[in-house]
Amino acid sequence: MRIFLLTLLALALTACSKPYDKYIGYWQLEDTKYPKILEIRKEDKDTYLVNENIFRDTDLLGKAKKETVLEKTEKEELGVNNGLTVIPFNLSDDGKTLRIRDQKYVKISEDIAKTAVKNRKDCNDLKVKYTEEKKPFDGFFFNGNPNQAKIDAVKAKYKELQQKIPECNFSI
Repeated sequence: MRIFLLTLLALALTACSKPYDKYIGYWQLEDTKYPKILEIRKEDKDTYLVNENIFRDTDLLGKAKKETVLEKTEKEELGVNNGLTVIPFNLSDDGKTLRIRDQKYVKISEDIAKTAVKNRKDCNDLKVKYTEEKKPFDGFFFNGNPNQAKIDAVKAKYKELQQKIPECNFSI
């Protein structure tokens, strides 16, 4: 009896879920030099939002970034209205691949997304520390930099630290 009730409950929940709910989650852009992860979430029972890049907190003008409201299409897809038309988010049958125009995203877990954000922050913090630590030794010298050994030591230290953070690559 218990198994029957659990099965019935699972079927009821599946039947009530909307076709758009399969879009919810984190999606990582494939084949790119610059990592990008977008997040699709459900705000209320009928509103879906997308954050097109979870690595950024601001827009290009430096203002706090806002999520974009997604529109539902007749084909039971979600998409972004660009003012002229709705650009559809095409989801694969298995729900693991999302295509937006010519970009291909793969679904990743929340843990992977949060780790990527943490790694990006750690890398940016390390870059700031590196810049500050080498600043006193930088300069323009006609006969070579008398501080070259100190600069080389700072570079070696930060190259090693940089290798400990996945996807961290700033020029040293």
